[in-house]
Amino acid sequence: MEETRETQQPGTAPVAYQPAYPAQQPPYYAPPMQAGRWLRFRRLCRLLLRRLWYAGTLIGRALRPYAAFVVIVIALLGVIGWMSYLLWAPKEAPAAFERAESLPPAPAVETYIKGQQDYNADMMWDAYSTDYQANQLANGASKATLQAQASGMRSAGLQFVHSDYIGGVKLDGGRSMYFYTIDLARADQHGRFPYVFTADADGKIVDVDSPFLRPQTSSK
Repeated sequence: MEETRETQQPGTAPVAYQPAYPAQQPPYYAPPMQAGRWLRFRRLCRLLLRRLWYAGTLIGRALRPYAAFVVIVIALLGVIGWMSYLLWAPKEAPAAFERAESLPPAPAVETYIKGQQDYNADMMWDAYSTDYQANQLANGASKATLQAQASGMRSAGLQFVHSDYIGGVKLDGGRSMYFYTIDLARADQHGRFPYVFTADADGKIVDVDSPFLRPQTSSK
């Protein structure tokens, strides 16, 4: 009896199972960070300093044999530069001030000073204005009193050596003020005293002010 033979199927190769790995991703490339302006500036300054330091080192080595001469030249250049600055540097503008218009000396004042130098009370009294003469008389002073004072100065050896006119200015009401300095001498003593004359609109004296006269006459 024939054995029924089963048709043998060709054997199939066993399926090999490999572990599943994730696919490799391409490597991530991060672009380089750009340096900021401040960082670039610092790097540039550092590079320049290094170059300058290196150049200074080379120059120092070359000039080392002439160090004393170089120091003298640098000192002379410093002195010349400082003197040039003092000579040509801009100077501060001088303080601006308004100068009053100066007046020529009044004839009556010049007459009074001449009378003092000559011990002449007539010239001094005539240089006074009418109102000032009246004021002097009211205070007990007169031409005779003035002459007595002048004669006393002469007897004491007081001399009116020299007078300098400083200037004059206009005042309100037509009056004027005149400034003098008068040199007085007696024996070996010498002094300079300021005199201030006030004149009316006619140029006649209405007041005389001086440290030399204050103890002797009263001001108006």
